[in-house]
Amino acid sequence: MIYQHTIHLEDTDAAGVVYFARLLSICHYAYEAAIAEAGVSLGRLLAEGNLALPIVEARIRFLQPLHCGERITIKVSPQRLSESEFEVVYSIERAGGDREACDNHNRLVSQASTRHVCIDPQTRQRQVLGSDLARWLESV
Repeated sequence: MIYQHTIHLEDTDAAGVVYFARLLSICHYAYEAAIAEAGVSLGRLLAEGNLALPIVEARIRFLQPLHCGERITIKVSPQRLSESEFEVVYSIERAGGDREACDNHNRLVSQASTRHVCIDPQTRQRQVLGSDLARWLESV
């Protein structure tokens, strides 16, 4: 799944480059969009109260700076790790035609990943991923 985003002023820090925590937030938007595109209602799943999906690990690697007004594309690649855990890998690229001349070699600006665990919100114990999430992970 590919998600597109334009870097806004609120995404940048005092130096004028994207703030590290904001890029992780933007990756989370891409994650939510990927789930929705697969026909899974994350809001409904969470509202039912049968599961929670905390992020237990997040990593990000910055290769090039991003500035206000630049367009990016994020490739979302989820992978099931176990019965109760999955990882989402994000490949963030500068969209063609932005700021500098971007050949394929220079388009990749960042790589990130988030690891999620499915738990029962009452007991806080791991549980098997629901069928909707499992179907999403298997469809990719």
